[in-house]
Amino acid sequence: MKIQVGQTAPDFKAVDIYGKQVSLSDFKGKKIVLGFFRNVNCPFCNRRVHQIMLNNISFKQKDVQLLFLFESSAETLKKSAFHQGISPWPLIGDPKKDIYDQYGVGTSMMGVVRTMFSADMKTANREAKALGLPAEKDKDASMALLPADFFIDENFKIVKAHYGKHLDDHVDYNEMLKFAGIDDPFRKLHAVK
Repeated sequence: MKIQVGQTAPDFKAVDIYGKQVSLSDFKGKKIVLGFFRNVNCPFCNRRVHQIMLNNISFKQKDVQLLFLFESSAETLKKSAFHQGISPWPLIGDPKKDIYDQYGVGTSMMGVVRTMFSADMKTANREAKALGLPAEKDKDASMALLPADFFIDENFKIVKAHYGKHLDDHVDYNEMLKFAGIDDPFRKLHAVK
């Protein structure tokens, strides 16, 4: 069942890739960005994580908690130097997709088809390679898992629930920055024509 805006965020307990116990409720009182990604070698997901990490300091300064889940195992994530670099944010491997199920994040073959019309796979692969993002295959990964993003306020309420319609469909990045209270330093440059 999909999560709705206004609903209390479903709590969960997990172990991050470093063996640390993590509960979503540990961060109650902070704004939380909860991201569900595909697998360790998904070029779309890795490009998105890289984009978020560019504002890593700003998220910390605004005391916004980021939590990222991947369908890959902790062992697979730990082998990836890129994913190790995500620290200090909790990175959780959920290959059984228990937390994915709790949040209604699922698969869709139609979403895979939509990706062919909505996303540029060649560009994503080229950008992932240029950034040095992992290309290794995750044998346990689902080819049809769709991403999802949730914004949770300080009162533990869902203020945004975004379920991807294709493999590269995450919540708009500027919307994430706005939720976090981060001013885009390049906004004025983007407005100049």
